[in-house]
Amino acid sequence: MQRWIDRWNAYWFPETSTLYLSITRIVMVATQLFWLSRPLRDHLILVEKNTEFINPQLLISAITTIFPRDLLFSTSGFSVFYWVVWVAGLLALVGLFTRVSLFVFALGTWILIAHIYSYGDRHHTEAVFVIVLMALAFAPSGKRLSLDALLRRRARKTADESDRVDTAMWPLKLAHVLLAMTYFSTGMTKIIFGGPQWLNGYTLQGYTFADAVNRNIPLGIWLGQQHKLAIVLSVFTILLETFFFVSLFLPRVAPLIFISAFFFQVGLLLTGGHDFYQHMVLLVLLLFFITPDWWRTLWAKYLGRSSPPISARPAIPR
Repeated sequence: MQRWIDRWNAYWFPETSTLYLSITRIVMVATQLFWLSRPLRDHLILVEKNTEFINPQLLISAITTIFPRDLLFSTSGFSVFYWVVWVAGLLALVGLFTRVSLFVFALGTWILIAHIYSYGDRHHTEAVFVIVLMALAFAPSGKRLSLDALLRRRARKTADESDRVDTAMWPLKLAHVLLAMTYFSTGMTKIIFGGPQWLNGYTLQGYTFADAVNRNIPLGIWLGQQHKLAIVLSVFTILLETFFFVSLFLPRVAPLIFISAFFFQVGLLLTGGHDFYQHMVLLVLLLFFITPDWWRTLWAKYLGRSSPPISARPAIPR
């Protein structure tokens, strides 16, 4: 039993540079703030035109159970809340009071997304991303590249080497596991409910053509008329989604799987308008930080330099 516990800890808590997690914090917070956040006016329009929620999400139901609805879900109340979340996001971005600001920003983001989806329109693209965003609040993501780190170094008058290495990989490990579960669920759904018909090419053609016509995407309209190519892409889709989890156990092939998944998501965007930007960002972060040896080797080989002094090694079971 102890051996399995040691293996579990070695997987989730390898010693690695805190720089990886700090870059992850900056990229994810900036992505959510400046790219993926819905503008305030979208929320205010919903608040002004709806006196009741059509399908309140669990988080929204909990808030309205504890507090009067008009306290938050009014024009003035929601405006204040929205800008509090934004300020928390900016503080998390620069790394000031990092854990607190990240927690407030992540929780606020959950509420903002739940609010949008409480009026009948629901999607699932944000789920993995915002879960990992919350996980960062409980990890040492402010030990590097942050105002907190700068203030800490000034107080000590010297750089602390203990800030450079930590068991800080687990939020990225969590992102990896959640993406694997997401892809596996999607692939198995196609197999169970679509069966062999999902591989005949016609199913993919139909979905792609319908989405492309509705969204006026020329590349998707063209793809919807290429039956042989649709067969190949159907097989590729099933294989990628069903066997993405292999990257959890075979680190050497993980970069190839991440790259394939990234271009798979890009293909869905360019042919059907399916904007899984959150998945794309997470895949890029996993590509460079979960298995860094591949790019460190290329760095040393093609730039003629020793690889950057950043390493990730499993914790040694005691």
